[in-house]
Amino acid sequence: MKDAQEWRDWLALTLQQPGDGHPGLRWQPLLPFGRRQLYCLRDVDRLPELAYLLRSRGRRWLARSAWHIVRLGLSWPRGEAMMTAAESDVLRQVLPAASGASPALIQFGSPGPFQKVVVVSTSAAGRVWVSKIAFQPGADDLVAREASWLTRLGRVAELRGSVPELVLAGRLTTGRRFLTMPAASPLASPSGLGPAHRQFLEQLCRVSVRECSWEETPLRQRLHERFRHLTCELAPSVLAGPLACWERIDSELRGKVVPTCIGHGDFAPWNINGGAHGVTVFDWEYAEDSVTPLHDFFHFQCMQRVLVSRCKLRGQWLESLLEAARLHLRFVLPTSAFPAGQIESMFALYLLDTLSLYIEASGEVDAEHRVIREYVRCLSALHPRRSIRVGGCQQPRGEIPHALVHRR
Repeated sequence: MKDAQEWRDWLALTLQQPGDGHPGLRWQPLLPFGRRQLYCLRDVDRLPELAYLLRSRGRRWLARSAWHIVRLGLSWPRGEAMMTAAESDVLRQVLPAASGASPALIQFGSPGPFQKVVVVSTSAAGRVWVSKIAFQPGADDLVAREASWLTRLGRVAELRGSVPELVLAGRLTTGRRFLTMPAASPLASPSGLGPAHRQFLEQLCRVSVRECSWEETPLRQRLHERFRHLTCELAPSVLAGPLACWERIDSELRGKVVPTCIGHGDFAPWNINGGAHGVTVFDWEYAEDSVTPLHDFFHFQCMQRVLVSRCKLRGQWLESLLEAARLHLRFVLPTSAFPAGQIESMFALYLLDTLSLYIEASGEVDAEHRVIREYVRCLSALHPRRSIRVGGCQQPRGEIPHALVHRR
């Protein structure tokens, strides 16, 4: 937000709560810059753990530093937002009636049609609640979708403790959807795929894996519709390679039986918290019933490399990735055998699924977007008979990077 007035505009226009003139809560900016502004209560006596809101260690450090500076009696950053009692009551609508909690932190998500607001609330007993509110109407479906997934996965005994518990979901008086869950461990996930990550992916796959003909999989239907739309309406030249790759993969898999399972859709460290007994995985709005058993594995590795390390998906690293994928698949589905060619097909399907999702969400092909640019390049470089082989006579040179694989 540019200033405090924009905050009030959100309260007035999105929540449509008339002010009654009585003082309520005083919110102060901890990070009043950038695209994901963070506010906390002026008189909060302790700063709740920020791992649920800030994925960047640097931004967490800045927010905590700003809070401690004020505790030393120095001034707050500019941009204080006053909220009347009636306006502050809006935020309490997303909390369980008996929780005894009050909002303490609020962060606005990245601007756009799917923008959401995350509210962290605390109680006198020390319990912490996390709520998501659709900021824009376009985010309503995503919030409802995540609530549906949390309900569904909460019924699976093997996944309890690894998926947040949904305690409340519904609509505000204006129709904006929300959901609320108790906060999990505040410990951030390590960047490497460790035993706890692997155990979660194994459990998620085993409770949902199914085999059916390629033509009947929702994965194929989803990709077919997305690329048909791209072929008919968008089809810029930058997508020539991915479109050719899709046609080849689709042709190769026709008449074959393929395994699919539930996929988180954005399985990355910034959506995972660690703990003494495993990991808790949140942000399920992009989950799918039908992805390959390697989708989340590839996403964990590739998205970090592209967004965090800002590196390309090629060369020795790619060879090591495919070999690590073979070992991971052996761990997840030990009774099945997958030739190297099938693992490469799963990698291509991951790239196609993720690329088409990015394009579908934005409604355009932004050739300068880091993920789109690198995934297009990687897909264009994939050939039917590539030189990379895993599990066969040609092995990757050197050791597999420790960040890629942890042997069982």
